[in-house]
Amino acid sequence: MRGVRPTFACLVAGLTLSVFGLTLWLGAPAAAQTPSPETTSVGELQPRDQIVLSGDVMVPRGADVGEVVVLHGTATVAGVVRGDVIVVDGSISVTGQVSGSVVSVNGPVTLGPNAQVLGDVIARDRIRIEAGASVGGDVREGAAFTFRTPIEVFGPLGAWLAVVTSTLLLGALLLFLAPRGAESVAAAALGSPWAAVGIGLAAFLALPLAGVLAVLTLVGLPLGLALLLGLFLLYSIGFVWSVFVIGRSLWHLPRSRWVAFAIGWAIVGAISAIPVVGGVVWFVGAAFGLGAMTIATWRARGAGGRHRSSGKMPAERWAVEPAQPSPEAVATERTVPEGTGL
Repeated sequence: MRGVRPTFACLVAGLTLSVFGLTLWLGAPAAAQTPSPETTSVGELQPRDQIVLSGDVMVPRGADVGEVVVLHGTATVAGVVRGDVIVVDGSISVTGQVSGSVVSVNGPVTLGPNAQVLGDVIARDRIRIEAGASVGGDVREGAAFTFRTPIEVFGPLGAWLAVVTSTLLLGALLLFLAPRGAESVAAAALGSPWAAVGIGLAAFLALPLAGVLAVLTLVGLPLGLALLLGLFLLYSIGFVWSVFVIGRSLWHLPRSRWVAFAIGWAIVGAISAIPVVGGVVWFVGAAFGLGAMTIATWRARGAGGRHRSSGKMPAERWAVEPAQPSPEAVATERTVPEGTGL
């Protein structure tokens, strides 16, 4: 397989742990024996793969194998390898033929005088190629093998696109599930902005500390873990509320809350596209929205408590449509036949 990527070695290593871990734990030998071919369902002979977690793989002259993967150890190829030769931690020595690529994540690679590699030769350490050896692909010495996150792969544009898309979806869900709650949060934020900032910053910093303390007490371990795992979602909800507050400050009641959220989302999305500023905007928005949500929740709780203590329900729950006046009786004229008396 030509053009193998460095991360392929780590992926194969993960698959090796899950598929072959039990076999090696039961005592499979570390050094690979001379492999025998397998017969497929269509009768063709397929060489066996040699995969070892810890140990050495030796492919002697005249032997024919498939893939060679070693997590910790060495790989010596004097015969024929139909696939790749990959060693995560150890050295590779090739004096035979490799149809794929040779990859050493952490270790040197040596190609003997008669070595033939049809693919690439990639290693973090030194690559020694003796006279007479041939390589069909590229030779890369000192390669860095690292996992790359989606942000690293797609750059800042990918991170910005992920944030604005998630904000749009989460905001639509919150407006659909709690439309009155959204208006309450906006009213609290616009009515008491400085209180929302102070309470939001305090909550933003206090919630992780409370989660850590709960975990350390062991008694509150489940609660602490749940709080710590849910912090990002909680902060994201606060950020969405801030977006809605910005839109509602420009698109007042009784106009559509959906349009207000769209306005706020467009404004915040444009500002977040600026490098470095986007992270600051997210932090400030999450804290401010968290504070506004806390104020709105406290006010709703207090209003409900007052109604319960007075034994009265809110006015909107007692609103009764006025009784419609019953139509007055209408006298109907009856024709009395002549000659009829009472």
